[in-house]
Amino acid sequence: MIYLDYTATTPVDDEILDTYIKSTKTFFANSSSIHMLGQRSNHMIEVCSQTIFDCLDIKNHNIIYTTNATEANNIGILGYCNKYHGQGKKIITTKIEHASVFNVFKSLENDFDVCYLDINQNGLVDLDKLEKEMDKNVVLISIMWTNNIIGTIQNVKEIINIVKRYKTAKLHVDCVQGICKVKPDFDFNDIDMFTISSHKIYGPKGIAALLVKRSIELNPIIYGSNAQFGLKPGTMDVALISAFAKAIKKYTVLIDKNREYVKRLWLRLYEGLKNNKKIVINTPLDNISYYIMNISIPGVKGETTIHKLENYEIYISTGSACSSKIEKPEKTVLALTKSNDLALSAVRISLSFLTKDEEIDEFIKVMELI
Repeated sequence: MIYLDYTATTPVDDEILDTYIKSTKTFFANSSSIHMLGQRSNHMIEVCSQTIFDCLDIKNHNIIYTTNATEANNIGILGYCNKYHGQGKKIITTKIEHASVFNVFKSLENDFDVCYLDINQNGLVDLDKLEKEMDKNVVLISIMWTNNIIGTIQNVKEIINIVKRYKTAKLHVDCVQGICKVKPDFDFNDIDMFTISSHKIYGPKGIAALLVKRSIELNPIIYGSNAQFGLKPGTMDVALISAFAKAIKKYTVLIDKNREYVKRLWLRLYEGLKNNKKIVINTPLDNISYYIMNISIPGVKGETTIHKLENYEIYISTGSACSSKIEKPEKTVLALTKSNDLALSAVRISLSFLTKDEEIDEFIKVMELI
């Protein structure tokens, strides 16, 4: 079996799983309970949060734990827009955002003037166009750091500089595919809100987080207790939070090592596929995460390619696992290539430090056969 769908989800690291098991046995009490056992659980959450703050060098954010990044993105974007809609009526995102951002912006079109930025031939947002769209009416900009479909890395540092020049505008960044994989050239403290997720970095599913500057208030979109600033009420899973913090602590220090390994694999894959006349490689060569490569076989639906590869026990995907069952052109590939055919036939190969050279070679060989 060859698994090349690590962008969709990663297997749980044994050390992280062990942290989860020990924590779920030790800190089983409800962290909202005022008795000693409950307060021990609450203290453990505080320790884990501080671990995440320390690993990311964060000094001025609160952390809200959620069940997944989709929930975190919704809480952040809707919570901010609902709170500050009186300050301006314009919000900005891109045409290549994850569905949990893009569809939220679509839902706000009746209440806001929504701008969807294009990308250039290199998969990057045109910063001049962003600058032209900025004015005193803009309240929120949301731009993904590392794209989950084609792997391009946006210039978050320069985006931060642009947004800072406008007093009412705040920046939200989906950092899910960048965290613990791409070394940031920016300061997380300069981002107003950002989202991270556990199961993309060898932690368990069911836990993610929204980090929000302490100066920002959000309106709740889920109602219940006052837990987590009233934004994500309900009982918190201490074990999941412990495992999440362990994953971030373990893999932040391995970013450079793992990136160099995966880059070598990506280049091996590229060299093996570039001369295959059936294949178009959609992912650009520069400003990319080497964990992701997007390709197309024109005239063959992505879903067909997936099922052909299954016969060889090779597993890749057509794109975001949240949207891959919908048969329509992949919007990120369409925005990049302007080709409906390439967007319909696109598939994504995603790598890991767990991927082996022989798996890449076998994939290249099979792609010649199908």
